[in-house]
Amino acid sequence: MTRPSLVISDAPGGPHPSLYLPSLLDEFDVHVVWLDVESGAARDRRVAALRPVENAGGALVAVSRPQDAPRALADLVAASGAAGVLAFSERVVHLAQRVAHAAGLPANPPDVLDALQDKRLQRARLRAGGLPTPAVLELRSAHDVAQAADTFAFPAVLKPSVGMGSTATFRVPSAEALPELWKRAQGLALADTRIAHHRPVILLEKELLGDRDRAQGGLGDYLSVEALVVAGEVHVLAVSDKLPLSPPYRENGHILPALRPEADHADAIVHVRAAHRALGIRFGATHTEVKLTPDGPRIIEVNGRVGGSVPEQLSLVAGYDLPLNLARLSVGRMPRTEVSCRRWSAYLTPQPPDGRHLVESAPDAGTLRAVPAIRSVYHVVPRNAVVDSADGTASNLVRVVAAADTPKEIFELAEQLTGPEMFKLRPETTGGPTS
Repeated sequence: MTRPSLVISDAPGGPHPSLYLPSLLDEFDVHVVWLDVESGAARDRRVAALRPVENAGGALVAVSRPQDAPRALADLVAASGAAGVLAFSERVVHLAQRVAHAAGLPANPPDVLDALQDKRLQRARLRAGGLPTPAVLELRSAHDVAQAADTFAFPAVLKPSVGMGSTATFRVPSAEALPELWKRAQGLALADTRIAHHRPVILLEKELLGDRDRAQGGLGDYLSVEALVVAGEVHVLAVSDKLPLSPPYRENGHILPALRPEADHADAIVHVRAAHRALGIRFGATHTEVKLTPDGPRIIEVNGRVGGSVPEQLSLVAGYDLPLNLARLSVGRMPRTEVSCRRWSAYLTPQPPDGRHLVESAPDAGTLRAVPAIRSVYHVVPRNAVVDSADGTASNLVRVVAAADTPKEIFELAEQLTGPEMFKLRPETTGGPTS
């Protein structure tokens, strides 16, 4: 079998090249355009992980802005005679597929990519496809805000039309709270270098209320469905149970495979398949978040990418190589879509309390790596840092991937990571200790 040429668009936010590159280099002639936005040790690790591409005769092209990636990718696709374009991070996955589509390579068409990236378009397509969706308004001006305060039903949610990691996302308990929260959301979205170039509009959306009866046993009231889409057919790889959110909508992690019995999320999978049809998704990996409400499952969002930690977790629990199978799909080959999980993995991202807090004490990465269940440590907030819940999920104290033979071990680790022996925090404005 010949070795196809594969062009990868690499960026922070997806699986690290140290995880996905080894198996790809065994099967493809790999070339990479990478987003050079990190600094210090994180940049050094990425550079070291990408170096084998050059050692194998491939090209490495660095760009400093996402806007510069399409031209670099298109040039590299043409120069290498690439059979496919691959991306994992939400910073670059949509633009990479646009380049692939323009070159006649496997990808979703531009209108589908628009709907996967922009929540306004996604809600409209889901509604047109017959799926129940929450009411939503675009708040472009103070006049829009004033009108919404008079007419919209609260509680509600503010979020940017293009977002990442729950940034600039707020719960709006009442009409009176809307003007100030809108100003905060707008400022945060336009200051976030990951999304500011999209000039996102702030959306006001009716809050989806979870079903308390389905949030039992330490689990939250929502889940995610990981899938590969092959010629329009949705192959579910796994369902992940989510831990309860921290206010307003900050994620504390998820467990894969789901702990709920399969019958308890069968309705969610049916809903996810319907959402894929409504959006017209024909290709690629998807990560769909679903709220479990008293009225049935409701789509939070469909993402046209892998869940950030999901490739590593599937490897740990099932020996399944999601990046390799997505790469095969990207060059027109049939991927393997059967997954059999033998244990549990968790991506744990414990959040600080609401507001701004000073970190008075914190463990180092070495201490965390010595914990038996922890397999990878991706972030530890340092002592004397300030964490702010307004940063969304990015305010987390640590980001680790763990694996264990029993769910009990996972829950014990999650509790340990939030205990006072790990972190001590105090509100930045008061000086009174908390943990």
